[in-house]
Amino acid sequence: MKSKLLDGVRSRIEALGMDFKFLSEIKTSMNGIERETWLLEYEGAQFVYVAGQKNVTLGWDVEKCPLGEGVLEGLKEEFTLGHEHYESEIEEMKEDYQKQMKEAEADGDLKKAKELRTEMEEELEACKEQRDEGGYGSWEDYREKWNKKLSESLSPLRTVDIGDMIVEVDSRYIEEDASSLDEAVRSLKEGSFTLATEDEWEYLCNGGARTLFRWGDTLSDVMEEIFNVGSVSNAKEKLLLEQPNMFGLFMAYDSYKYEIIDSTKYVKGGDGGCSLCGGEGGIQVLPCYMAFYRERVLEDNYNYRLSKNYYCYRRIIRVP
Repeated sequence: MKSKLLDGVRSRIEALGMDFKFLSEIKTSMNGIERETWLLEYEGAQFVYVAGQKNVTLGWDVEKCPLGEGVLEGLKEEFTLGHEHYESEIEEMKEDYQKQMKEAEADGDLKKAKELRTEMEEELEACKEQRDEGGYGSWEDYREKWNKKLSESLSPLRTVDIGDMIVEVDSRYIEEDASSLDEAVRSLKEGSFTLATEDEWEYLCNGGARTLFRWGDTLSDVMEEIFNVGSVSNAKEKLLLEQPNMFGLFMAYDSYKYEIIDSTKYVKGGDGGCSLCGGEGGIQVLPCYMAFYRERVLEDNYNYRLSKNYYCYRRIIRVP
């Protein structure tokens, strides 16, 4: 049975006067919720129609937005793993040095034993500093560092109205390096298509839902995928991060990608893989998978360029 609602949408899309091909009416789903929409094609690329919404809550505030139980449980698991790793490393280091010191004392080399003790104390102190710097000294320290990271990297809490759009299903890399974000934004808005605003992008990324992550308020079954982005994994036939969201869009599943929006200050999505290379765990990498994460583009360096290997964009058209 044809949807009368989608028939009305079709007439509005046709009124745009563009050569969109209507492929099919489709159902998109996530977290047990289903939506109906149009799957479209334009010059070989796929698009979907996305209905807007009034009074949408976007952004985050660590004081006003409590974390869901699923996220808290996941964070506690990440903290516990990190804490246990450092404690084990400290204990192994102490045992190794103590063994060497006993051997030196047995040989009558008290000078070497003293030097080993000094070296042990210095290395233990360095390891504890690294543990504390990562927030793995205590759960309270971990939460404090987590809140600090969110406050620094997420867009502010706000309520907005979002209009109807036709949105490209997947992002595409820019065709060549750009000398500045200003240049890239300007060129990508030429012609019939435009770029999503930050408000629109966050709404699209989360599929219209008010959750911290586009897949929901949980870290269950996703951490292994996050830490192995870009590598071959046989853990699952269909990776959670590579599944489409509620709107049928593939967004923010790769922390190596930056996605250009209609802004000359920020890009959305990932951080170029920096958080995965830093070795600081969930505190650094998880924010990249939140719709509200924003990566500030600093162009102070005269050699700065937007690399075609990292910067992506997706085309949209707003539907009157």
